[in-house]
Amino acid sequence: MIDPGPDEENHIRALSFAVESAEEVRILLTHRHSDHSGGAVRLAQLVGAPLLGPPSCRPPEGTPVSFQLLEGGSEVPTDNGMVKAVEIPGHTKDHLGFYWEAARALFVGDLLLGKGETTWVGEYLGSVEDYLNSLAKVEAMNPEVLYPGHGPPAVDAASRVRLFRRHRLERLQEVRSIRSDNPEADAGELAAIIYKGEIPEKLLKAAVASVEAALFHLDRETERPG
Repeated sequence: MIDPGPDEENHIRALSFAVESAEEVRILLTHRHSDHSGGAVRLAQLVGAPLLGPPSCRPPEGTPVSFQLLEGGSEVPTDNGMVKAVEIPGHTKDHLGFYWEAARALFVGDLLLGKGETTWVGEYLGSVEDYLNSLAKVEAMNPEVLYPGHGPPAVDAASRVRLFRRHRLERLQEVRSIRSDNPEADAGELAAIIYKGEIPEKLLKAAVASVEAALFHLDRETERPG
């Protein structure tokens, strides 16, 4: 299983029933956000499975489940061929993807979504550069299909990568232009302009963080020689 999702009783029970006839189960995690890994510990306990993922997904000390740290290049055997961990940071700093070579399929977590043209990039300063580099890495891998954590599979992987890259570059240009017109504005004020004051309260912090990450990236570009 990859990213079993939130810690919701009926959902976790349904997943445990789905694998009750399996001889062995492993639970792979792309990143620590609760909509992907929140139910992982409870599911692991129900089905007697280990958790495998990046450092931030390690359960608290004393949690009665096995955890195996994965990094880029780590391989996990399955009954349908080997799955290899791929480091694709940006959405989170230690975000992983999982490449199923037999099908030329890449499970991308939240690097890309199955609908729309953007994902959240703003958890840490430096996330924008990491994100663009991760898109380039996926493009170079040339998978046939992408399986995102949200939405349908992308059977035209290359065009999906291009769409998300174009959106990110357009947003950077938008931030650059608005900051130029409002040089004294802080990230919160710029976010209000960019999103036209229509940001739901629960998303305000994430929107401001996204603008802060964009500003950091633009400043780094200015500092680079040439």
